[in-house]
Amino acid sequence: MRALEKMEEIREKTEETRQNADEARLRRLEKLRFWRRACADSSTLTTPYNLSADGNPLFFFHGDFDTGGLYVRRLAALSGQPIVAVAPQGLHDDPLPPSIEDMAAARLPEILRVRPHGPYRLGGYCNGALVAYETARLLEARGEAVEVLILLEPSSLNTRPAYVAAHRWIARLLDPTGAGSETSRRRIGSAMWAVWSLGRILKMSPSEIAGLARYIHDRRAKRRQRLRDTSHETDGERLLQEKAARLTNAHYRASAAHVPVPVDFPVVAMSTGRDGGGRVSDLYDAVSWQAVCRRFSHLRLPGHHSTCLSEGVDTLAGHLSTILAPDATAAAPVPRTAQPASD
Repeated sequence: MRALEKMEEIREKTEETRQNADEARLRRLEKLRFWRRACADSSTLTTPYNLSADGNPLFFFHGDFDTGGLYVRRLAALSGQPIVAVAPQGLHDDPLPPSIEDMAAARLPEILRVRPHGPYRLGGYCNGALVAYETARLLEARGEAVEVLILLEPSSLNTRPAYVAAHRWIARLLDPTGAGSETSRRRIGSAMWAVWSLGRILKMSPSEIAGLARYIHDRRAKRRQRLRDTSHETDGERLLQEKAARLTNAHYRASAAHVPVPVDFPVVAMSTGRDGGGRVSDLYDAVSWQAVCRRFSHLRLPGHHSTCLSEGVDTLAGHLSTILAPDATAAAPVPRTAQPASD
């Protein structure tokens, strides 16, 4: 009797594993379908939600190459706030600049097209947060008011003195004349990506490094499995997957080479302090941005770098509602006194 129960238990677990694999495959295919639609779409680079004639929208640089920022739709629905999702460079086959500053300059006309004058509310996630930062600086340089900038899970290494010193040394080595050509900017981005990766590893314990190695191994295995799962799909869909990987790598390198300069407008940073694998990581603990943001506050998010947009979207939407409320006090962060929030 016990043997029969054990066999039934094994059968149920096997069935559960199969169902989970099927669900994962369906999600991957849905992403492919999105990419197929996105590449055939000749629409603008901005997507509005909840806009009204007298509303002041949040321009949100979503930084999403997998689903094109579809999570912003849910975020807008839950928060009720007017949001304009801004696509990252390359998503609609537009030119891919080599630096965050260049990406911001390329997106500035889209912002001005939707809202010619301020005050402006901007925000962004991950690489999009850095582009939002530089776009806010460009708007301020034009004499426009930046009401608030919201940084969601921005890279934190970029704000640290050792990283800035490494960037300065590498820039002098790879671009001794200071000409700032596109080729030199791309080379600096690749070199800083290596420094970025090394900096993360040096801060890890042996067990954390082993965990990271397993995570990378698992990701590569999943990528190989994904290619096998989509072997029956068209060559066009496989090319779309390759395009997503190429764009992601390009933005990683541009993000690694970005060194933010100090700003005076209000900045609210939100972070989980954990990377996409759920490990504690100071790369995504945005508290260090208070070093360059003179009017700064920080909010802790649940989950990790990947799940804060899905499982933690209710918390994120609540924070947005508070920050962007007409009488919000959170939109006026305290000057440089923010302390790390407890988990």
